[in-house]
Amino acid sequence: MNQTTWVVTLNYNKQERLEDRVANIVNYMAQQYPNAQWHIFNIDATRIEGDRLTHYGNIHSTFTIFSQDLLTLLQEEGQVIELDVSLIDCQQELLKISIRDGISVDVLGVEKCLPKSVLGDYFVNDASLFLWQEEPTTV
Repeated sequence: MNQTTWVVTLNYNKQERLEDRVANIVNYMAQQYPNAQWHIFNIDATRIEGDRLTHYGNIHSTFTIFSQDLLTLLQEEGQVIELDVSLIDCQQELLKISIRDGISVDVLGVEKCLPKSVLGDYFVNDASLFLWQEEPTTV
């Protein structure tokens, strides 16, 4: 079954915290997919939860957490500098979020793009530029 893929880069102003924008997406996806988990491929973050997850990632390379754990990271006063995370439900990759240098946020997904009320302002990108497959990767 071919699924439509989409990619957006979040556009936010300097007064906004990118972590708040990403937390809005994570919270929405947690409501839509309550049993899904987030697979972290790369993380570099500050503060208590950020340091803990960064240290854990340095030891284990990749790991899986629940939405509430990811929200805890995003809602603390620290900064997420690097993050590559995928939402996995029933062994299907549904969404990817990539934060680079603490300033750029790309969101990749399948099927319908998330509502603007969840994403906020964004730029649409070409999914093929992000190595996003026509069919989601299974884990």
